[in-house]
Amino acid sequence: MSARVQWEGLDELRAQLRALPAELTQEASGIVTEAARRAKQDIQTSYPERTGNLRKGVSIGAATRVGRFGAGVVLKNNSKHAWLYENGTQARHTAIGANHESMPPGHIFLPIVIRQRRAMYVKLKELLVRHGLVVTGDE
Repeated sequence: MSARVQWEGLDELRAQLRALPAELTQEASGIVTEAARRAKQDIQTSYPERTGNLRKGVSIGAATRVGRFGAGVVLKNNSKHAWLYENGTQARHTAIGANHESMPPGHIFLPIVIRQRRAMYVKLKELLVRHGLVVTGDE
């Protein structure tokens, strides 16, 4: 008894599998960039409007490729006092006895980034599932 297996469309399947990472990278890059834009907007509207410097300092860097199949975006606040606002200050006393009160931390930037990153991960998972991949490890 002999058995024979004949594959039809194997060359096409190989071509599709080779193109899949590039296609996924392109779509994922859009998802990552959109998450950064939403985070930027949420951060800017959450900062106080006293002088506007904190809001003006929030910027998104150019989308970058991380390796051959990765995508990334840098979101940062270039305002000179952003770190002080986010982390707060301690009470200080000068040598002549002047008292400088402490400032509580604002905690605006990082919680918003974490929230938007979680939403981005959900969309990236949906992208993978849409392309027929199995995603495990959900919480």
